Amino acid sequence: MKKLLISTILLSTLSMSGCMKYPSLNDEQRPSNWGTLISNTHNFYQVSQDVYRSEQPDADLMGSLKQHQIHTVINLRARNKDADVFKDQSFNLIHIPIYTWAINRDDLLTAMRAIQTARQQNQKVLVHCYHGSDRTGATIAMYRIIFENWSIEDAVKEMKQGGYGYHVIWKNIEHLFTPNNIKWIQQQLLNPS
Repeated sequence: MKKLLISTILLSTLSMSGCMKYPSLNDEQRPSNWGTLISNTHNFYQVSQDVYRSEQPDADLMGSLKQHQIHTVINLRARNKDADVFKDQSFNLIHIPIYTWAINRDDLLTAMRAIQTARQQNQKVLVHCYHGSDRTGATIAMYRIIFENWSIEDAVKEMKQGGYGYHVIWKNIEHLFTPNNIKWIQQQLLNPS
C-alpha cells in the first residue's frame, strides 16, 4: 500500500511539473559567455571553443557536427542510439549512461574525464542526452566550473536559465553542485584511473 501511495504521488508530481521548465533569460539579460545558439531545432549550442551541447543527434545534425569539426560525441542517455545514428561515421563515440533522477558526482566525474581526454587530444566535443536539457545541463555546468573556473552560482544559473530547457522537477541535480563535490572531482581528475 505504501509503495502504491508513493508511486501515485511521484506520478502526480511528474505529470504536474515534469514538463515545466525554468524561465530563460531574454537576449538582453543573457550573459555573452553563455552558450551560443547554432540550431534551435536540435537545441544545439556552442558552449566554448571546443565544447558543444545538443539533444539526441540525428542525420540532420550530422552536417553541422562535421562543419564544426566535432570529433568526440558524449552520449549521456541510458539508450545508445548513437551507435545507429553515427554508424559508418568517424566520430569517437562515448556512452555514459546516466539516469536523471539518480545522477551523482561519479557520473559527472566520468563525463569530465571524457572531456578532459578529448581536450588533451585537441578534439572538439559534443555532449548530449535526449533533450539536451537536464543531464547535459548538469554536465556542462560542471565543465564550466572545472575547466573554465566559473563559480557554482554562475554555472547553475546558466544551467537553469540559459534557454536550454532545464526542467524544474530535477531538484536533485542542483544539490550536486557543492564545494565538496567540486573539490573531489578536481582531485580525481588529477589522478587518472
